[in-house]
Amino acid sequence: MAVPDLEAAIPPGASLLVDTSVALAYLSGTEPTSALATQVFDAFVATGRNPAALSMVTVEEILVRPFRSGPAAVATAEGFLRHFAEIRLVDVSYDIARAGARIRAATGLRTPDALIIATALVTGIDILVTNDRSWRAAAEAVEPGLGIVVVADFMPG
Repeated sequence: MAVPDLEAAIPPGASLLVDTSVALAYLSGTEPTSALATQVFDAFVATGRNPAALSMVTVEEILVRPFRSGPAAVATAEGFLRHFAEIRLVDVSYDIARAGARIRAATGLRTPDALIIATALVTGIDILVTNDRSWRAAAEAVEPGLGIVVVADFMPG
C-alpha cells in the first residue's frame, strides 16, 4: 500500500494550526516524524504556501523542556517562535476557553488538547496538523468539518 502524500493532504492556501507534537518533532529533529514536521514548517509555512498559527498552549508546551535545560535552550526555542513571521500566535480568548470546555465535556480530552482543537475551530482554521490520532474522533464529535492531518500517517513503512 502506498504512503499518502503530505503535500496532497495539505493543499496550498489551506490555513494550518500546528499542534505541539509536530512543533516539537520539528525542533528536536530526532523524532520519527521530524522529517515530515520539517516539510510542514520549511516547505509549507516558511515559503508562504500555507498560513499557519500556533496556540499559546503550544507556545507554553514548547518552552517547558528548554526552561528545564537552561537559558541557551530557551533562547533557541524563542528563536524558533520569532523566526517564523508567517506563524500567527493565538491567545486563549474567552471564546476559545468556552469552546475548549465544550470539547472537554463532549470528549474527555485533556485541557491542553481541547484548547488547541478549540483554537482551530474558533479561528476558522482549515486543517489541524497533529501527531495525535485520537483527535480525529474528538473533532468529529464536536465539529465534523474540521480537517485533521495526522503527520505520522504519512511515514513510510
